[in-house]
Amino acid sequence: MPSRAQPAGRGVLGRFVRIIRVEGGSMEPTLRDGDRLLAVRPGPWRPLRPGAIVVGRVPAHAGGDGSALFVKRLLALPGQVARVPLDRLAAGRPVGPYAATIDGTDATWPVPAGHVFVKGDAPDSADSASWGPVPRGDLVGVVVMRLLRADDQDGDDQDGDDQDGTASS
Repeated sequence: MPSRAQPAGRGVLGRFVRIIRVEGGSMEPTLRDGDRLLAVRPGPWRPLRPGAIVVGRVPAHAGGDGSALFVKRLLALPGQVARVPLDRLAAGRPVGPYAATIDGTDATWPVPAGHVFVKGDAPDSADSASWGPVPRGDLVGVVVMRLLRADDQDGDDQDGDDQDGTASS
């Protein structure tokens, strides 16, 4: 599902901070559809680490148009091997054609220089297991916190105007 995100502010702040609204369920149970996230641009102030939740551009070969974003968990950095238990992949979904191998009960992918491997928390997530590793430069944010949902306060999230952009999870 295509989504768009805009900087949270103008000038310097907008280049470093984004507020993202999650669309979809590929990060459940960690994140839910409609969650709002505060993400900061990766850099020395917020280095990339396996296990971090990141926001990035959907690769063109996966249907991305340069504006569609994803929210996924970072599993492996350049030079590492991404390892996903087979039972964490959707049943019947083939392991992508991107140099995956089966190692016992895991699927593994080597991560080339300049790329990262991302995976949704839900087994049926569209992610690097089907896209292949994502260019590191396509990551636009590292999630630093989930913002309080309007429906967590009073059960009413009807305004819909409290986020800057959306990202498919």
